[in-house]
Amino acid sequence: MNKYSEVVGLPIICIDNGKLIGLVRNIVFNFKSRAVEAFIFEKTGLVNSRKVLLLKDVIRLGKDAVVIENENCTIPWKEAGKSLSLKNENILTGFRVFSRSGKEMGVVKDILFDCKTGLIEGVELSDSLFIDLINGRNILPLLGKVEFGEDIILVDNEAVEEMTNTGGGIRNKFFNNMFT
Repeated sequence: MNKYSEVVGLPIICIDNGKLIGLVRNIVFNFKSRAVEAFIFEKTGLVNSRKVLLLKDVIRLGKDAVVIENENCTIPWKEAGKSLSLKNENILTGFRVFSRSGKEMGVVKDILFDCKTGLIEGVELSDSLFIDLINGRNILPLLGKVEFGEDIILVDNEAVEEMTNTGGGIRNKFFNNMFT
């Protein structure tokens, strides 16, 4: 499982020549397929330029780098816009999440996805900075029917029942240290 926040900023390296070609700047999500489509990166060199790397062309998404075969699998930004859904780069962070029963679950702060399939598996939610500090954030799996609006996500009650805490927060740190 990969996290949006951990992938943005990773270097992209070509396996054929070991060349660093750029840094991941954003990830393009396709809301209809609920999957990652591509990575947007800034090409390194004398002139920085935006390019796109399709997920299917990634050989390995490691902890420290994205590995591809060669630079030929990248697409100039202007060409990619014709075939990909690059409207506002489809950024999910900041979306508010509601259950079908009408309860607001929080705001998306991070996205969890499977690099092999591209599927968005879940989102990390924030209630507020204060609640995050005290309790940590919640992970909401995107189970069942999920609807993406212009700035909200609507999830089944089944997903809400499967929501888990990240284990962070002052409360967990304090009580875990107190009893160990």
